[in-house]
Amino acid sequence: MRRRAKAHDESWLLSYADLITNLLLFFVVLLTAANLNKGRMQQIVKSMSGAESPASLDSIRKEIDAQIASKQLQDMVHTSVSAEGLELSLNSGLVFDSGKAKLRPEFEQTVASMLQVLAPYSKKYGFAVEGHTDSTPIVNGGPFASNWELSSARAIVVRQRLEDVGIPRERIRVEGYADTKPLPEEQLKGLSAEERLARHRRVIVRIY
Repeated sequence: MRRRAKAHDESWLLSYADLITNLLLFFVVLLTAANLNKGRMQQIVKSMSGAESPASLDSIRKEIDAQIASKQLQDMVHTSVSAEGLELSLNSGLVFDSGKAKLRPEFEQTVASMLQVLAPYSKKYGFAVEGHTDSTPIVNGGPFASNWELSSARAIVVRQRLEDVGIPRERIRVEGYADTKPLPEEQLKGLSAEERLARHRRVIVRIY
């Protein structure tokens, strides 16, 4: 009788262990969700429901791609969506003169109209402006000591245009990478040496 009573008294440990296990799993799920960015979350929701939100990164991309097509700007800007967010990659070889960080006047209005599309989404998303160069070092002096300064300066110029179209400065960050983040090789297949260098010279606006 004593043994049965002892076993009965300790039966609550099984329920307690189940509760602890469920709580642990719950917090693991919360932590995983917290570490997912909006792009990844939207991909998961779309794969499960088959539909996308009107304010999703894919929807914004379609709106921008429509403007690119209507203005025949495929050589100047292209878009992509990944787990890191929506990227607008500006061909800095066209938008900026070589070795300079001032937008070419003929593209000022075009860049502004492209970025204006993003303004309504500034309350929901953050923005990063990334400056990239090719691997050719700056050797002729001028206002920039190296590709680090050049890539950062170009990113700052595009950051200012984002503010000009109404995106709050606290929603924007600037990143200069020089030639430390080259494009993956699969995006450069079939290009000549000069074309490969040109592809690396870019300013990316990333919405995340």
